[in-house]
Amino acid sequence: MFEADILEVPMQHASMECRATPGTDSMSVLPTSDLLLPYQPESVAAARRFVGAQLREWGPSDLVDDAAVIVSELVTNSLKTGCQTRMLVGIRHPTDHIVRILVGDGSRSMPVMVQARPDATSGRGLAMVHRLTHGRWGVTLLPFGKVVHADLATPAPTPR
Repeated sequence: MFEADILEVPMQHASMECRATPGTDSMSVLPTSDLLLPYQPESVAAARRFVGAQLREWGPSDLVDDAAVIVSELVTNSLKTGCQTRMLVGIRHPTDHIVRILVGDGSRSMPVMVQARPDATSGRGLAMVHRLTHGRWGVTLLPFGKVVHADLATPAPTPR
């Protein structure tokens, strides 16, 4: 179990989803893991450690650095919403070729990608997420909040 070094002990949940493989009678097992974090600055580092640990456990450790940047940006955006409950940080491996990072919060304010000025001290986060995911990110609105997801392609296996 993953533990974060923050003031409150977060709840972490790891599981495997079973999903039917299209066109076959077989089922595939998909790893999933979630972490609840408080709206505190320390949660950014906790989310990075959590995502990195899951990726190293599941195998696509080549994605750790990019995933750390992505989850840092998404959690930082959630911290700015002013919510006071807990945010959800999740990681999924829905296919052999995709790792999905999710950050859910209690705000329905949509993230906006802006063109930051060269002297700006912030405003580049979603542009980095967009660049690292090749545009494969989005938002799902919920009745009491939203989930922002970002997909990273796993590296292709090297031929032997």
